[in-house]
Amino acid sequence: MATPLRVLIIEDSEDDALLILLELRKGGYEPEYVRVETPEAMMEAIAGRQWDIALSDYVLPRFSGIDALNIWRQSGFDAPFIIVSGKIGEDTAVGAMRAGANDYFIKGNISRLVPAIQRELKEAELRRKKREAEEALLTSELRYRRLVAAVTDYIYTVEVRGGDVVATYHGPGCAAVTGYGPEEFEGDPFLWYRMIHEEDKQRVTEQTQQLLEGEDIPSMEHRIIHKDGSIRWVRNTIVPRYDELGGLAAYDGLIADITARKTAEIELGLRSAALNAAANAIVISDPGGRVIWVNPAFTNLTGYTLEEIAGRGLGILKSGVHGEEFYRDLWETIRAGKVWRGEMINRRKDGSLYPEAQTITPVVDEAGVVRHYVAIKEDVTERKRAQEALLENARMSCDMELARQIQGALLPSAPPVVAGVRCAGRWVPAAHVGGDYYDFFPRDDGSFDTVIADVSGHSVGAALIMTEARSVIRTQARSGGSPAAIVRSLNENLYEDLTRAELFTTMFYASYRPTSGILTYASAGHNPPLLYRRAEGRCLELDADGLILGVKPQVTFEEREVRLAPGDILLLYTDGITESDNGSGELFGVGRLSALLASLHGEEPEAVIEAVLSELAAFTGGRPPADDICTVAVKITPSSGSGSGESCG
Repeated sequence: MATPLRVLIIEDSEDDALLILLELRKGGYEPEYVRVETPEAMMEAIAGRQWDIALSDYVLPRFSGIDALNIWRQSGFDAPFIIVSGKIGEDTAVGAMRAGANDYFIKGNISRLVPAIQRELKEAELRRKKREAEEALLTSELRYRRLVAAVTDYIYTVEVRGGDVVATYHGPGCAAVTGYGPEEFEGDPFLWYRMIHEEDKQRVTEQTQQLLEGEDIPSMEHRIIHKDGSIRWVRNTIVPRYDELGGLAAYDGLIADITARKTAEIELGLRSAALNAAANAIVISDPGGRVIWVNPAFTNLTGYTLEEIAGRGLGILKSGVHGEEFYRDLWETIRAGKVWRGEMINRRKDGSLYPEAQTITPVVDEAGVVRHYVAIKEDVTERKRAQEALLENARMSCDMELARQIQGALLPSAPPVVAGVRCAGRWVPAAHVGGDYYDFFPRDDGSFDTVIADVSGHSVGAALIMTEARSVIRTQARSGGSPAAIVRSLNENLYEDLTRAELFTTMFYASYRPTSGILTYASAGHNPPLLYRRAEGRCLELDADGLILGVKPQVTFEEREVRLAPGDILLLYTDGITESDNGSGELFGVGRLSALLASLHGEEPEAVIEAVLSELAAFTGGRPPADDICTVAVKITPSSGSGSGESCG
């Protein structure tokens, strides 16, 4: 049977939300969900119900994943918050984790989402139990008061005539227990009744009626309201007196203030509840190390119940990993009245080994003699794994830096020399490696090709697909095919690899013939490049129909042409530029990029790219890019023939 899961999905794409729900159902969950994409909708969803987990995109039209995280935490939820986004880099992800996110995943690669949710839900439950235990202990301490030095008991008498109370006499000790003096009780026979706590009045009245009817009643415990307004607990023991006819003439009572005992019982109950609810295993043993008591967490940790372990030593948990000297040092420390802290490998009842962090505290009496030991045990398996993961991450970081250098070396080291054009390109990965790519291909006939591509994600897989695409593109470019033919062939060659890797690629390929001034181009779902027309003083978008690579094996791509003139500038870019945000949900956008390109039309390609990146950094406040950035600038110059040797750079 599927496990119910209440999921709040913060996502503007219904398709991406459906993919997440599909992954949850594959993992054995039956999600009950609400999808929101604005701060107002999210706050309304939080106010209306409880959620087990939140799954959030990082970039949304109205706000960001960090904004959603802040709303989630400020609402008081301790439930896990996981970011699932296609536009979050390593540094941004680290920042999100520091801000309180529990984990993050890249869209298109969420196969580990379900195990991560299971882990985070388990940790949230452990945090809840620990918090409840701490709150119980705190409540116990706040309510603890010193026991009264001496309990004053006193005797009272009630005279009865015809079944009605006619007079009461309370001994001198009544003032210490009730706050009222004997004369006040004598002047008001019903004062005692009015002092009884409202919640106890019916029970006390019923027992008094039984007494008036001639029945013997046991001692009763109930609360009274002291004259100062405080609540006191008393034990009331009644002895009836009968007249010569057998009728009830009076009854004598003994009042004992048992407030201290009741308070102690409540506090002991709270302490016991706290120990039983503690997330860590707790063991109390005698001076010989024989177990007296264990809490349920000990049973969960070791498999042994209190009945199985009581009266036995904890040596039953020994794994054989540690030598006798280890245990000798432990016993010498605690027998000397000192606290021992350390880690050891122990063995569960089922034979499995586990790492344990343990603190053993001796409990001594007034004379300094050890009477008990209290051991607190914690399974540190996950912590050990985390430490190993950190070491592995350090090794991977070195490997990734090397991969970054290799990937950078695959890009053009310098612009080629082509008559009639000057060009430049720049690659800025969001992580160590990335999936963005650009290249230049001068052809033997004097024409000039350029390409820009964007593989989804920032992982090693994206980098490998990019490298494979580079190899296929270069082979196809040398064959002299048209842009549409090259893109079509690339899709056919990469389809199976992209499908297995659950990745996709967008691409724009263009070929320029300086002799005719014609630019031929094709697009595989890539954002349209900008063309600044010097003669018109404005920017146009170059677009052509074509599906992104890796969706279908056989795709036809539209091929278009446009005539370029000297002074025109073509700017190819990936969405890492236009979809960068300023931290308030506002995107850099195509309009801002177009205006910037128009203002830079007199600059050289390298200066244009430098200005774009500088403006982008100022817009984002200098934050590291959340997505890979890649851009190519091509400026048309007056052609002086194939022998001019004019530099493309």
